[in-house]
Amino acid sequence: MHIRSGGRWPGRERALLAIMMIAMLAATPAMAQQVRLGAGSVVGVEPAQVGSTTTPELSPFADPASPLGRYALLLDEQPGQPLTLEQARAHLAAGDFRRSTVDIPNLGNRSPPRWLHFAIDNTQPAARDYRIYVAEGWTDRVDAWLIRAGEIRLHWQGGDERSPSHYLRPGIGFAFDASLPPGPSELFLRVDSVDSVALAPRIVALADASELEGAAQHWLGLVHGFLLALVVTYGLLWLTLRETSLLRYVAYVASYLYMHLAYSGIAAHALWPDSPAIGRFAILVGMTLFASSGIAFARQFLRMRQWAPRLDRTLAWLVRLALAAMAIFVVANAQGPAVDFAFAYIMAFTLLMVAFGVLGVRHRQDQAKLFLVASLISMIGAMVATLAVMGKLPFNAVTFRAIEIGVMTEASIWALALGLRLRRDREGRVRALQLAQHDPLTGLLNRRGFLDRALPALKTASSAATPLAVIMLDIDHFKSINDQHGHDAGDRTLVAVAECLRDLVSSDGLIARWGGEEFVILLPAMPQTEAVATAERLRARLADLTVILSDGREIRLTVSLGIAISTTATGLEDLLRQADDALYKAKQAGRNRAEIWAPLEMGAAE
Repeated sequence: MHIRSGGRWPGRERALLAIMMIAMLAATPAMAQQVRLGAGSVVGVEPAQVGSTTTPELSPFADPASPLGRYALLLDEQPGQPLTLEQARAHLAAGDFRRSTVDIPNLGNRSPPRWLHFAIDNTQPAARDYRIYVAEGWTDRVDAWLIRAGEIRLHWQGGDERSPSHYLRPGIGFAFDASLPPGPSELFLRVDSVDSVALAPRIVALADASELEGAAQHWLGLVHGFLLALVVTYGLLWLTLRETSLLRYVAYVASYLYMHLAYSGIAAHALWPDSPAIGRFAILVGMTLFASSGIAFARQFLRMRQWAPRLDRTLAWLVRLALAAMAIFVVANAQGPAVDFAFAYIMAFTLLMVAFGVLGVRHRQDQAKLFLVASLISMIGAMVATLAVMGKLPFNAVTFRAIEIGVMTEASIWALALGLRLRRDREGRVRALQLAQHDPLTGLLNRRGFLDRALPALKTASSAATPLAVIMLDIDHFKSINDQHGHDAGDRTLVAVAECLRDLVSSDGLIARWGGEEFVILLPAMPQTEAVATAERLRARLADLTVILSDGREIRLTVSLGIAISTTATGLEDLLRQADDALYKAKQAGRNRAEIWAPLEMGAAE
């Protein structure tokens, strides 16, 4: 890769050049369009036909950094028959070059090398320095010749196969600097690449190049910062929650971030600046990883294993085979097949993602509509960018970046969907925990829920040296209620007692159905006298309670209560046993009464 200035043509070749120039002037005038450079302006010139009285059509570019492909003449080499500059000039003189019809000509996968010719007219009185942008950053080889009055003023060489980072402007492509003298000059470009590349030639005043490159770098910073934030945020979530869909989402976004770093040229500058062997496959590997991780995410997000197990297994094998195929291409240094495979795979992936969304909606899968919308946006973004490069849509910053905008929007929607799913799953776990710790009939805590909350309460009371009361309550003759009136009457009785307890016990107390017709109440900061008074209020209130049965009949009930007061040395198990012993004493004493646990009395009873 080098730049060569100077060097005159030998006499015989100069004569041949003069003949070719005369032939060019005699050729069809449609080829005489040119790019006219002025102070701060670039104008495309469409000259009038020979014999026409009309003046040339001038097309000033609103943006001096606009692509100039429409004002190029194109020639594709025959496969296996590379042309020299002299041969290309002969073809130009013979009228073999054709007019370009788009601002950004495209060189397809494994297409033969392409020549571009520009007629440049610098209308300024003195030479001026320009930066000439030639082709995208993954172009294999690109040569440029700047010719003035039959003299090669500059020969420049660049490309991914020569040096992935030299002359590469991240986010724009390969470029070289040249001083353009006043008057007419010719620019010949030869582009050779196995990968498909868009040719967006620009001629930008060197003083203005920083603005173009700065805007590109700012955009790249926005894209990469956004994607990195998603990777870090959801990566940390995965480390915390170990949710498979989070891991696959992180892999999908990270693979796109890597692919974008590779084809924007930033990775080449940072990781393989002078390693063509790496640059040859870096983007293709990224494309394969991106499509594979996207399919893996879709399988998990849409839960295909549940409603389409055969499709799920097929896709899993497809991803394995795709990764294995790309690995074989890399090891075998088979760039051509790798290019064909990677582009076909990623195009199929784009369509498959939309198809997955449609299938998910048809099978009424959770969040499948969001998945479909996100996939459609990504596909539309890719189509808009492709049509803009092809000249079917206006080429501007939005249309050219549409594929990046589409992928970022897709990633944002999927991030939102994952967040909603995580929230819903968390709420589901909370509901499951609620059911696991509550009695379904009365809505009170069950034994497990009570113990989980009572232990911290007892520990707090012990630390603060404050009393804590536990009351065991049992419905008297509950079996008789079931036997005489049925189990529905028993259930109604339990619910009525639970509601009464909720009304009478303070909000800082704990109430639980301990089992059967037995309830337990924990009252923090409750000395013995207040605990006894509370138990008596409960007994009296329940003695006045009337339970109305489904057939309109009414039943009355009484309860027995046992009270235990904690000390700093009392554990929860001992406290519950003491309250149960006191309850037994109340039962033995005739029921419908409250008893408090007394160590001496209980020891005598034992």
